[in-house]
Order: sequence, then structure tokens, then C-alpha cells
Amino acid sequence: MKSKASFALLLIYTVCLSVVGCGRVLFLIPFPGSSHWLMFKHFIRELTDRGHEVTAVTSYKFGEPIDNYTEVLIDPSYPILEKFPISAVYSSQDYQNDFKNLFLYWRLGLETSRYALENSNVQQFIRRKDDHYDLIVAEQFFQESWLMFAHKFDAPIITISTIGYSDYMDRAMGLLTPWSFVPHMLLDYDDQMSFYQRAYNTLLSMVDYIGRELHYLPEQNKLAEEIFSRFAEHRGPLPTVQSLEKSISAMLVNSHPTLAKPRPSMVGIINIAGAHIKPPKPLPQDLQQFMDEAEHGVIYFSLGAYLQSSLMPMEKRSIILSVFAKLKQRVIWKFESEDLTDVPDNVLIRKWAPQNDILAHKNVILFISHGGLFGTYESMHHGVPTLVIPFFADQPRNAARGVRSGYARKLGFKDISEESLFNNIQEMIQNGEYSKRAKEISVVFRDRLTNAMNESIYWMEYVMRNKGAKHLKSNAVNLSVIQYLLLDVVGLALLVTVLLGVILRVCCSSRKQDFRHKRKQN
Repeated sequence: MKSKASFALLLIYTVCLSVVGCGRVLFLIPFPGSSHWLMFKHFIRELTDRGHEVTAVTSYKFGEPIDNYTEVLIDPSYPILEKFPISAVYSSQDYQNDFKNLFLYWRLGLETSRYALENSNVQQFIRRKDDHYDLIVAEQFFQESWLMFAHKFDAPIITISTIGYSDYMDRAMGLLTPWSFVPHMLLDYDDQMSFYQRAYNTLLSMVDYIGRELHYLPEQNKLAEEIFSRFAEHRGPLPTVQSLEKSISAMLVNSHPTLAKPRPSMVGIINIAGAHIKPPKPLPQDLQQFMDEAEHGVIYFSLGAYLQSSLMPMEKRSIILSVFAKLKQRVIWKFESEDLTDVPDNVLIRKWAPQNDILAHKNVILFISHGGLFGTYESMHHGVPTLVIPFFADQPRNAARGVRSGYARKLGFKDISEESLFNNIQEMIQNGEYSKRAKEISVVFRDRLTNAMNESIYWMEYVMRNKGAKHLKSNAVNLSVIQYLLLDVVGLALLVTVLLGVILRVCCSSRKQDFRHKRKQN
């Protein structure tokens, strides 16, 4: 067995050498979001398994042995739970305001970018002069100043958007988003908007566009110049963050048309939803037995890696436990502490749960979720109907899309009562349409030309093989909005039309005067 395994690894390494030369890849993951990191771990593991050497700048240790991997730890990591306490998410209504959420993203991006760039380990890494990389992979999550690493190492860059699409991603690839039928990333609209929705979408998108160009990107650019200016002599004058954004070779977007409606695209923008989903692994013995023996099915309840159930108000905890006690089904609740008392016999508490493996179990009949994209795609992949309790960011949008698709229901956290929660659960269990629709979506979600992870790695290796693949980039990124929309051509045409009208009018007026003059002479 060992000889076969060694031969397989040698074969992979040989193929890699012949195709892309087993490149050196730098991952930039400065945002301290554990769910984001979990997705990037899959890409890192896949690249290292294929023989590539990977270095990652991250707030998280990989946590398990891995070859061909080096980490530059942002240690200590940005104190996100102190800056943005979870208790505020449970109690505040500020996260329901689209404009406040937009400004929150900018603030979060600027603060986490600066914090990580000023970290001593990152500073030491920046000072290195002997490193080279064949590709840089950066998270597309409001850390644009980090694109300057592409200039420092003179390497092509690919970004991965964990949150799906946004207008600024389109613009970076040479495409203007049509606001008439493509909603802003924060909105839960679909592609059939009313007049009011189109007007509001235009307003929010315009504020985002102008604020980003006049305030947010200039601030990121100032930060990049402050941190990287010492390298200007070594690599020449620093480019702007705006120009680096236009040089991105490809964007891998955590999106799929089964959840997000189709939208105009550009070469180099690739949907990779579900790339993190692996074939299910065997469950721990006690969990396996608990689920196998569930005569009436299993409900899995998790609010993700950031929103911890253990921090929710006691009143809501009691309501949820009371409702679970009334159910015939067994419940697995991801609950991050051991202080939960009076747990019903049909409820199993776990600080951590292998979510993908649980959702793959044949007895799971309902997923109660906060609506994060990773869990959303896992439930779609495995065909599990979902009761969504959204809080902020993209969660309300994902919930609304799930409801429109027919496999989900939505329940606001503030609206949770024993009656509302019990009735929603019963409706989703007893109404077979939710399960039927979830299974139909699973078929469509899985129906792809190739596995999403394989496609992701293909594009990374493609960009390495083709030295940035500049032939994929549309020159539209270099056009101003006026040029892109042909407003200069339309303006010239209007000007010519007006001038011709004036000339004709002058000529006609002159002829009339000549005619009148001749009549007087006669």
C-alpha cells in the first residue's frame, strides 16, 4: 500500500511538473473570519496535494499536518469579536440598514487590512527580498491594499469572493453592472424588480460606486503606499490600488445560478459555488448512532462559525429548547458552550459538528440555519430544506432567494416565539413540497461540466501557465464610464445634430432674407 501511495504521489508530482511546473502560490487571507478560512483551507490542501508550494498569510493555523505549506500568522489576530460583538447582532437593528451595512463593510475592510499589514510577522514577510511567487490568490473581501503584494512579487493575481458577486467585481473585470435587473449584493431582490425596487437599487448602487471611488479606494491606496513605499526603489514607483484591481487575472466567485439569478458576465469571472464541499466522511460513532436511530428524522441546527448560539439571549434559548422538546424528531444543535441546561432527551448538543457530513445523512429532514453561503450551498448540494434565521450581511439575501426557490422558509430572530418556531418547523416537515423542491435543486446544483474545485484549480494553474493570462482581460477596464456607455459618441452626435440644425436654420433664414430683398427690388 505504501509503495502504491508513493507511486501515486510521484505520478501527481511528475504530471504537475510537466504541466505547470508545480508553482509557488501565495495566499492572502487577512480577514479573520473562521468560515472564510475554512473555505480557503480546501484550496490550499488541493494545491499542495498536486505538488504546488503554498504560503499563506492568515490569522489561523492550518491545524493538521500538511506538506509543501508555510504559514505567516497574523498573531494576535484582529479582535473581531470585541470590535463587532455578537451580542450586538442579536439585539441591534442597525444591521438591517443597507447603507449602514455598506459603510460597515468599508470600515471592517480598512481596519482589518491595516491591522494585518502592521502585524510584526507580516512586516517581516514584506521585508523579504529573496521570495518569488508564480501566483497570488487573495480573498476578494474589502482588502484591496493587499493587492500591492502582486506588485512586490511581480506575480499575477487571482481573487476568490466568498460572499458572491458585487458590482465592483464586475468593474474590475471590464463590465458595468446593469442595475435595471441585477440587484446590489446587499439586497434580497431578484431580477424582476418593481419601479421602487429599481429606483432604490440604483440609489444604493450609486452610493456604493461613488463612495468607493472617492473615499474607500483612496483610503486603501493610502494604506498601501504607507506600508509598501519602502519598496518603490526596488520595484519602481508603486501602482495605485485602483490599477492593481484592474490587473486581476481572474475572479472565482462563490455563486451559482440555482441561488443567484443569471447576470451578465465576462471571461475570467468563474462561478465556483460548492468548491468546498467534499464527499461525506464517516461520522463519530455516537453521532452516527443518534442519527441512524432517528425514527422520525433529524433536524440540524447551526448558526455558523461567527454567530454563536451560546451568546444568544437566554429568553430565545429557552423558547428554542421548549419547541425542540415538543418534536418527534431528533435534533442536533451546534452550541458552543456547556452551560445549556434542561436539554430534552431528543436533543444532542455539540460544540462543533461536521456540518457537511451531517447534512449528507439520509435521515436529515430539516436544516435550521442563519443563511450563510457555505451552509446554504451544502444544504442545496445534499437536498435538505432549510429554515433560515438571517441576521446581517448576505444572510437576508440568501434567505429570500431560498424562499423564492421554494426549498426554504424565513423567520426573523426577533420574531421567534414558541408558536412561530414550532409552526414553521411543522410546516416544513409536513409539507412535502419543501423536501421535493430541495431535491430538485440538488440535482441542478450538482449537474456541472466539472467539479467546482477542479475548475478552480484549473484556472489557478491556467493563469500560472500563461503568465497572468493577459489575453483574457478586456480593454473595457481602461475605459471611463463615459467611453464605456458611448456617452462621448452620443454627445458628439447630438452636438453635430445641433450644429447642423443651427447651420440649416441660418441658411434658411439667409435665403428668406435674400428672397424678401429681391421681392422688394421687383
